[in-house]
Amino acid sequence: MKKGFTLIELLVTIIILGILVSAVLISANKLITASNREYYNTSEKMMILASKDYFADYRSYLPKEIGKNTRVLLSALVLEDYIDMIIDVNGNDCDDKKSYVEVEKTSNSEYLYKAHLVCDKSNYETEDGE
Repeated sequence: MKKGFTLIELLVTIIILGILVSAVLISANKLITASNREYYNTSEKMMILASKDYFADYRSYLPKEIGKNTRVLLSALVLEDYIDMIIDVNGNDCDDKKSYVEVEKTSNSEYLYKAHLVCDKSNYETEDGE
């Protein structure tokens, strides 16, 4: 009697391994995507903190009327040493001329800060509504 695997047993084994590899790749891709998203969210939060420091020093640049807004570019924050240049997940500089923090006056003493980050080489741009 010959010992060994039949063709069907080998095919079933290969199919099962293919399914397992596919599941691992899909999970890894989801993990990488979530990690990249968190990286950019953290970068946007750093931009907001830097802009709060910037506007603490340049209060006259803040909007004067409720509902009005103003922006500070990432390039200004970098130039004034409030933040280092933000790099994308691939190690390239984000676009400091398209990236900014918008500040809206929401009440007599409160402001709403929203970051807009553009990193062209990694195809990242802040989604609307953030």
